[in-house]
Amino acid sequence: MILARTFIIGFPLLVAAVAAWAVHELKQSRSDGKDGVVVMLSQKEPVLNPFLPATEVEQEISALVHEPLIRLAADGTLQPGLAEFWRWTQDVTCWFADEAAAKHAQELLQAQIGEKNRWAEWHLDSVRVLKNRLLLSFKEPNAEGVRQAFEIVAGLNLKPVVFWRIERRTPLRQAWDKFMAGSKQAGQIQRVWFDGANACEIVVAGDSPQLLEDLHRFLDASVKEPASINPLGEVGALSEPVLDLDIRPGQHWHDGKPVTAEDAKSTLEFLRGNDWSLPNREALSNIQTMEAQNNGSRLHVSFRRRQGTALCVFVNLPMLPAEWLRAHPAAQESDFTHQAPPGAGAYRIASRDSRSLLLAPDKKDKGMPGFLFNFSASPLMTQIGMRTHIVDLVWPAADRTPLERMRFTPPRQRLVVLWNTRHDVLQHDRCREALALATDRDELIRALPGRLGRADASLFGPGLWFSTGAKSQPFQLEQARQILTEAGWPRDDKGIVRSPERPFRFTLLVPGGDALHTRTADLLVAQWHKLGAEVKIEHAPDAKALSQRLYEHRFDAVLLDQRFEVSWDQLPWWHSSQAKTGGSNFCGISDPQIDLILEALSADYEPEQVPKRVRDLESRLLPMHPMLTLFTTHDEAAAMPTLHELGSTSGPVSDWTLQTLSGPPKLAQPAPVLNLQLRSRDEEQDVQRSKTPNAPGIKLEMRVPK
Repeated sequence: MILARTFIIGFPLLVAAVAAWAVHELKQSRSDGKDGVVVMLSQKEPVLNPFLPATEVEQEISALVHEPLIRLAADGTLQPGLAEFWRWTQDVTCWFADEAAAKHAQELLQAQIGEKNRWAEWHLDSVRVLKNRLLLSFKEPNAEGVRQAFEIVAGLNLKPVVFWRIERRTPLRQAWDKFMAGSKQAGQIQRVWFDGANACEIVVAGDSPQLLEDLHRFLDASVKEPASINPLGEVGALSEPVLDLDIRPGQHWHDGKPVTAEDAKSTLEFLRGNDWSLPNREALSNIQTMEAQNNGSRLHVSFRRRQGTALCVFVNLPMLPAEWLRAHPAAQESDFTHQAPPGAGAYRIASRDSRSLLLAPDKKDKGMPGFLFNFSASPLMTQIGMRTHIVDLVWPAADRTPLERMRFTPPRQRLVVLWNTRHDVLQHDRCREALALATDRDELIRALPGRLGRADASLFGPGLWFSTGAKSQPFQLEQARQILTEAGWPRDDKGIVRSPERPFRFTLLVPGGDALHTRTADLLVAQWHKLGAEVKIEHAPDAKALSQRLYEHRFDAVLLDQRFEVSWDQLPWWHSSQAKTGGSNFCGISDPQIDLILEALSADYEPEQVPKRVRDLESRLLPMHPMLTLFTTHDEAAAMPTLHELGSTSGPVSDWTLQTLSGPPKLAQPAPVLNLQLRSRDEEQDVQRSKTPNAPGIKLEMRVPK
């Protein structure tokens, strides 16, 4: 009894003591954060790998600390980051028997300047001789100009340029390095591109029988099965799209060292050397060569093939210092946690331990607050912090109180249903349209947990300059039933839709182990049952099994997360060439007109031309109903009254981020940002002579933020 009374009396005192300790800790946090923003996080200490953020808040912290070459602005346009400006050019390389032949070809081309100045017509910028090579540099990718210039030298006994693909069952790299070091024939190889560990493609100038013998001699040593070496094609010259990006002068890492093109090159080489799932990974893998030029102020990147969307690789991709990458060639979680790389963003990591992270503005700016993040925050500390106004932001949101106002982060992905158009039922456009009309997205959003937003029907993510925001079809069950009846699919006496040949029946494949996916699938099946469809749910055991089913096209319909990316290339998902087994056109759409639009869109280098092509694509593809968009997902943070005037609080498609709280970047004046061009070589020489960065004659098609 005495013990019981002691417990009854002591328990409130214990709670009071804990509360007092919590208030002390929070006040200390507020003191550490000074006049900044104090954020309570329920998650444990984050890794903060800028390339693989595990959560939305990690991604936003990385965006404050690390700077990309090109940024995506809040209005969806491209803005300079570490890169001051950029442009597409094109290099064409021809090989001759000797240097004399190459110089003769150069003279023939120089003679074309004359009165008509065909160089201007071709957009040809320079012609250089490098031993037996002739390098033609064009001011922009221009297939017709390249063809006409090449016709001038085509009769001069050019060496053929042959593409070869090498494959074997075991890794190639070690044997390849021995070949390059020990073979006298290795000099014929002009380009090498590794496609994974067991395959590579090479470009060879001239006849190569002895080269092939040497390749087999080195690559087949100590392996049971010889390497497969097959020609891919032969051309007269090597044509490569080139992207030049100039680093903005005066940029520094947080440790004070200058940012150079070598840092960007090292970052891209680091990312190409691992298998991380990155946005626009395909374009990253198609980089052929990288070179730091102009004393480290320019990154010169050539690509294996024409792909205008390769520019998107550099958008919002954090850059890291080359020195840190050399010290951490195979960076693991511990490297990013305990030896974090310096960034070049607006904020630097001022202090960090297992419980907190303090970000301070890299440059003193009264309009930029600091950020203090407290990890593993308990519900008690969170509630006390909210009620005492010591905490500014709780992420993710705790139980709501009158003190809070919700902030919704931008959508990073959405949930969609892909239809397999090879299926007996789903091959019919009208059937897919009826399923879309019978889907009540508003009911899904109300019934499912978490912050969900209504998704539009566009193929592209919201907020980009080329997004159409195409409207999803509203819920109209009776119209859906009428469409099926008119298409020869009436309902029987049990309410099941059937044609004379078969019932309206299919299976919905769902990723296993995810509560949101499972609950969504259950609700969809119930909604479609009202239409008269018999739908069975099948769960994929893991991501590998799901991927295999997709590439083998062994599904009727599948529920998938679609990550939004900054790219206008949709060719892999809808082109008929990708509809075969192993291709990524999982829906099986096959339409010649769509193919032509996709090819033109993928190859388009001019961002301002993209919106029209996107509209053309969607006007043709969306009426086929290849997929059903459901809803977007968002993080939810609880903001205290101290932040009421900072950032947007509008609905589930808010653009609110931590960057909003730090204050948007201030541009000198509004300016178009989509068509950026570098100075010509002649103009650069004028600039060097004048030593004036804004000398007359410099052609800039955008204003650079100061």
